[in-house]
Amino acid sequence: MTLRFGILGAARIAPKALTRPASTMDSVELTRVAARDRGRAEAFAAEHGVGAVSDSYQDVIDADDVDVIYNPLPMHLHAEWTIAALRAGKDVLCEKPFASNAAEAAEMVRVAEVEGRVLGEAFHHWYHPMFQQILATIRSGVIGEVTRAEGYFNISIPQPDIRWDYATSGGSLMDLGCYSTIWVRHVVGEEPEVVSAEAEIGPPEHIDAAIAAELHFPSGATGRVESSMVADDSDVRLEVVGTKGSITAINPLAPHNGNTLTIRTDAGETVGEVTGGTTYEYMLRAFCDHVMHGTPYPTAGEDSIANMAAIDAIYEAAGLPLRGPAMGSGLT
Repeated sequence: MTLRFGILGAARIAPKALTRPASTMDSVELTRVAARDRGRAEAFAAEHGVGAVSDSYQDVIDADDVDVIYNPLPMHLHAEWTIAALRAGKDVLCEKPFASNAAEAAEMVRVAEVEGRVLGEAFHHWYHPMFQQILATIRSGVIGEVTRAEGYFNISIPQPDIRWDYATSGGSLMDLGCYSTIWVRHVVGEEPEVVSAEAEIGPPEHIDAAIAAELHFPSGATGRVESSMVADDSDVRLEVVGTKGSITAINPLAPHNGNTLTIRTDAGETVGEVTGGTTYEYMLRAFCDHVMHGTPYPTAGEDSIANMAAIDAIYEAAGLPLRGPAMGSGLT
């Protein structure tokens, strides 16, 4: 069986997340792409081996030679076009953050369930051996019970950029902190309460140039989530502290570009790199296996809603408005 993918937009992430890993898989065919500028779509198709160019996103969604829609559009368009694709009978792989807010996320998941379609979120880090080793180490009990987890994603993103635009659901927490949030949620294995949050605001108005939140979990564990688009130095890191040891993961986001995993217990310390292919290759294979064979694809459904709910709560604690349209805004 071959899964035929249609692509919405000639986004910068698309080659890394889809077209390059797809070239290694006989079960994936890239059949169509559309962009706001047809010229960009034509250039993208020629460079990345996409079979045809359509005039609009809706034309891609409606095409008979498309089974799966890949949605890497700006964040504020995730819900609208994902729901349109689901209602057209297509499965969808949607880029993160999944939606503008938890209400949108819940509606997307609801429509997928009603239509009987597959809807996954493209949190590629989860599928790499590095993050799987982190989870396996925690589950083994080697570091004891998790008492604290901290996720950091601090880099520099110069303006202008859509991530600095509130109208496109921008903000450091949305684009970067969505990772910090999911890392911490998954290593603790529970949903957090936001104790406090502070943000460095714009300019422009309502945009968190940087944000940090303190979390509390039902088990008693605590956490911290940080993201910044104005960091002087890059800091992409996950710290996990347990009753018997700790884990430090440097670059759990894209470990194929270099990483360090340190595990400390009373027995000593191990430090090294976790090898493997790109996170995107593992993710695409997992998603396709899920569509074709029903194998697990954990970054989906209730997990996607929960991650957006945590992001919403952090924004509220920081005194910032939620991204996207108000709840009940007519997505149904």
